[in-house]
Amino acid sequence: MLGKLMKYEWQSTWKLLLPMNLLIVVMTIFACVTVRIDIFETDNAGVIFSGIMIILTYIASMFVVMVGTAIYLIYRFYTSTYGDQGYLLHTLPVDKHHIIIAKVIVSAAWVLLSSFLMYTSVVFLIASEGDLFDGFFNGIELMIEQVGSSKISFFTVVMTLIAYTVGVFARVLKVTACISLGQLSSNHKLLTAFAFYIGVYFAQQIVNAFYYAFLGYINKNLMSEYYGGSWEYTLIVGLICSVIFYLATWHIMDKKLNLD
Repeated sequence: MLGKLMKYEWQSTWKLLLPMNLLIVVMTIFACVTVRIDIFETDNAGVIFSGIMIILTYIASMFVVMVGTAIYLIYRFYTSTYGDQGYLLHTLPVDKHHIIIAKVIVSAAWVLLSSFLMYTSVVFLIASEGDLFDGFFNGIELMIEQVGSSKISFFTVVMTLIAYTVGVFARVLKVTACISLGQLSSNHKLLTAFAFYIGVYFAQQIVNAFYYAFLGYINKNLMSEYYGGSWEYTLIVGLICSVIFYLATWHIMDKKLNLD
């Protein structure tokens, strides 16, 4: 049943989100070609203006995809779970855990795909300053050399990626939890959900502030030059938040469901 729910969720989202992500690919090609052919070195004002518009459109497309993906996924979860479609969904003989897991996995997958395309896009754009592919592979080679020279261990790279992925799941679950908690209100459910989100956000920022203050204090006493965060902290916080947000979503959906 979980597989069927994920398949249905994918079919309901790809028609909009796939073209949005393909927009990143198309605009990256235009931007890289614009930078590669030194379009800004010409004296033709019309050509320079065209180049500026391409770069601005490239930047705008990244912003639109990032914000548009988030808004659509939030809208999709709310309408399909607690909106009109929710009446049909919750009458199906489906475990609430399966509903949550299917929606969270598909949503997180879209966020991860968009993030990957954006980061890759920036790498290609920077590489296009020189020879496009030589610059790209030189950057990859430099990263490998750093890993080999113990500046960055392979284990650290892998765990950082895992921590980032867990963080994405935590952010998706935070949205599902806040939307679900908003259902506790008889009126103004969306406003209540937004209030919960703001409250959770500030609580997380306070925890982060205490952590970095404590880390700075410890490093100062140990005469250490390292003041940054770590994948361990990101991973632990992501796992804790994911569990809390998941349980909150499940509790509301299973015990406090109110579609009135």
